Amino acid sequence: MSTGTNGDLTGIVAGPAEAVIEGFGFTEGPIWHPTEAFLIFSDIAESRQFRWSERDGLALFRQPSNQANGNCFDLTGQVVSCEHASSLLTRHTHGGKLIEVLASHYDGRELNSPNDVICDSQGRIWFTDPAFGRLREDLGILRDQEQPHQGVYRLDPDGTLALVAADFRQPNGLCLSNDERRLLINDSWGPHIRVFDVAADGTLTGGDVWAEVTGQGEGVPDGMKCDLDGRIWCNGPGGIHVFSPEGRWLGRVPMLEKVTNFCWGTTGTLYVTGVSTLWAVPTLTSSKPMIHGA
Repeated sequence: MSTGTNGDLTGIVAGPAEAVIEGFGFTEGPIWHPTEAFLIFSDIAESRQFRWSERDGLALFRQPSNQANGNCFDLTGQVVSCEHASSLLTRHTHGGKLIEVLASHYDGRELNSPNDVICDSQGRIWFTDPAFGRLREDLGILRDQEQPHQGVYRLDPDGTLALVAADFRQPNGLCLSNDERRLLINDSWGPHIRVFDVAADGTLTGGDVWAEVTGQGEGVPDGMKCDLDGRIWCNGPGGIHVFSPEGRWLGRVPMLEKVTNFCWGTTGTLYVTGVSTLWAVPTLTSSKPMIHGA
């Protein structure tokens, strides 16, 4: 459990966070292309998505984005996005110019506001569906919720949408273990991380609380990733909390503003989205590429 101190991340984090670009409304959903070396991220409040690289700087990827939040790459390298305002899970083609709807309803009712999304090595897409895009005017559109739950879903390559968990208060970030045998999902209103066993067919069992994410400072469990050594990194109060593969709290990367999500670049740089700023944190670790086989 977090104790409110920064703990000891010696040998994991190589230095403090530095601002890369400032002046955004509310950034989220960073993903790194492992061969093209660029970052895609969302500004929910401004309903924009951006592309950034050290070589080319900042460029607009898509506007309006329907207040898109989390993103991932699918097996072909196309960008999949969670949209708050439209309650859609979408896929971008041709550099964001064409949009394909992947999921919009479950059991005849609109999804709430898809939030975070990942793709596994079989091409299955997993995403969380809390109600935040219906509860906050700055991050969505105020409207009634149609679903009777705040669920977690699996979208199979054949287009089948399955509800895999329905007992969260507000599910948010999610990540797979490196062997893809465990799925970790955090609950912003928990505030904790739960762990599920993943069967070959994608069904889940378990769901016990794996770790609490508490401490001093702004922030709730949000973006989450697994590093190459199996440690779990999760946004939380005061910065990014790091846990051992067994769920023991190791420490916190302190941040100067509330942060929402993060991803690793190819050089071990951790790119972190905050309320108004894109940050870079030098680390001594990384994660598996976000495009399988890249």
